[in-house]
Amino acid sequence: MSGRPYATPGVAKVASDVAPDIGAALGKRILVVEDSPSARRLLQGLLLRLGVTLPDLRLAANVPEALQVFTRWMPEIAFIDLELRGGPPSDLGTEPDGTPRKYAANGAELAVQLIQRDPQLRVIICSASEPEGPLLAPLLKSGRILSMTKPILASHVAEALARATAPRASTPR
Repeated sequence: MSGRPYATPGVAKVASDVAPDIGAALGKRILVVEDSPSARRLLQGLLLRLGVTLPDLRLAANVPEALQVFTRWMPEIAFIDLELRGGPPSDLGTEPDGTPRKYAANGAELAVQLIQRDPQLRVIICSASEPEGPLLAPLLKSGRILSMTKPILASHVAEALARATAPRASTPR
């Protein structure tokens, strides 16, 4: 076996045996936004087993936490639960164009907000079914947003990371 060993002690497998193309994801800042504590812990554990280190990983349980982590930490990859519930209404100031800033109502809106703030961010939408709808369809088609089907499995996470870090055409702004 070759490749980087899992970060979790006592695990004999090697990350390259699960996903030989995730090397480019290692060392990147990854944000996980998931409101289910068990799904959040599962995704965290799988990322660690695949070789992501704790300093490169942040977790958020809701939209306000996600926005706070994003603003302070500027992740390069974000796993976002499509069914994520939005945050409570509050005064978030205004956007540069003067419109009131508001919390996203769900994972799709959060993904769009984060991409608007950082067009280079790689977003992976996590959903039990294939994401669809007018908000996400053009972003999925263009490759600006990727999708990962639940249940959360190591093979799904590895494949999503490989796709997120694969070379791509320049991102239109």
